[in-house]
Amino acid sequence: MNVAIPLFGNWISPRFGFSPEMWILTIEGGKVISQKTISLAGLALPQWFDQFASLGIDTLICGGIDGFCHHQLKSMGISVIPEIAGDANEALSLFLNGELEPGLRICRRGGRSFRGRKGKFFGPPWVMDDEKNK
Repeated sequence: MNVAIPLFGNWISPRFGFSPEMWILTIEGGKVISQKTISLAGLALPQWFDQFASLGIDTLICGGIDGFCHHQLKSMGISVIPEIAGDANEALSLFLNGELEPGLRICRRGGRSFRGRKGKFFGPPWVMDDEKNK
């Protein structure tokens, strides 16, 4: 399985399509077997989709994403876990443990980690439709 995470420094980029780089991970048996970071600087959105197709991405973990991009990725057979905020390494760890859900916030407060959501996640309609279909 190939997983893509748009990055902004060490954090998940808050908005899909505006990240300067993408973290690409190959996962087998619940473990990362290879990883690389690719530059997306200067690429238009259609080129992002071309990159996803050529890299064989199966899952995207991202921050905010618009309906067009979400539907385009789904039509390519890519599973999208949207509205994730926080440290990319912590999100990856939660993903590997099967605990990553749309809308999860991963923050540090006073030197301590905080994972969770404030209330029920009410995302955009295209995300909520995915949740209903699970």
